[in-house]
Order: sequence, then C-alpha cells, then structure tokens
Amino acid sequence: MSKHGRSQELDMDMTPMIDCVFLLMIFFVLVIDLSQKEMENLILPKAEYAIPDEDPPDVRPIINITQDGRFVYKSNTFYDPAEHGEDFSKAGELLSIWKDTVVTDTEVVSLGGSTMTLVNDPVLIRADKWTEWFYVGKFMAACATPDAAFWKLELAMSEEDKEAKLLRGLQAAKGGK
Repeated sequence: MSKHGRSQELDMDMTPMIDCVFLLMIFFVLVIDLSQKEMENLILPKAEYAIPDEDPPDVRPIINITQDGRFVYKSNTFYDPAEHGEDFSKAGELLSIWKDTVVTDTEVVSLGGSTMTLVNDPVLIRADKWTEWFYVGKFMAACATPDAAFWKLELAMSEEDKEAKLLRGLQAAKGGK
C-alpha cells in the first residue's frame, strides 16, 4: 500500500527466467542425446542370473554388434559383412583408435622376448539377441591380438526379455481390438 491508501502494481520482467528455462531445456536435451550415443537399439539376450552394472568404469569403450554382424561404435560402422566380407581388419583399426584415444589404464609387459602394451580398461560388447556368435567371436579374437591386447571383455545382457515383452504388448493390442 502506498501513503495514499492505494495498492501499487509491481511489474516483474519474466524474460530472464524464460531464457534460463530454455537454456536448461537445451542443455538437458544435448546431455541426454550424448549419453546414449554409444548405445544402438538392440534386443539384448536375457540373463538368468544377472549382476547389475550399477557402477560402470569411467573409461569403457562400448561396441555394438547388430543382428546382421555390423560392428558399430558411436553410430559409426567399423565393420559390415556385406561390405568387408571376411576381412576383420576394421575391427583392429577400431581397437587401435581406442588404444590411442579412449583407454587410460595400460601396462607394458614382456612376453616371449617381445614387449606389448596390455589394456586394463574393459570393453563392453553389446550383441543383439539374434547376432550370430561368429561375429562376437571375431571381435573377441581381434581384442586378443598383440596389437590390441584388450583382455578385459564384458558382455551386456538384459534383466528382462525385451522381445517377449514386445510380443506380449502386440498380443494385448490385438486382443483389445
């Protein structure tokens, strides 16, 4: 109330608050997109006895192996059976890139008179439920070569069978019609 008994209206400029809200929205959209960039949309096999990956390592390259055998890292295909056939050298190139740019924990060891650099950071292999194990085995073999020397391999599994869940959802939708 003013001195004269009348109330005063106070105008508040909402522009800075709206600007902050939009900036926060843009930030979260970018962060969410970047955090999922390494994950392809795969149906992982169901694990009967799963151990949750609650505290993943800070440094862990993730390879996605699709149903058709492609090796995908951060939305880039490094090996495609339709294009490369039986030439798995692209997998070795990817492992060299990881060794030079991604991993942080390495150790130089001497084996059989020669020295090699072992990578102590794990690699997470995400293979689709219907991927032929031939391709998973070829990637694992590439990890075991002396040039790559990745010896900690982890396989991603799902706690639930996504395919069965999708089928139940489709059956429920058909039954409801």
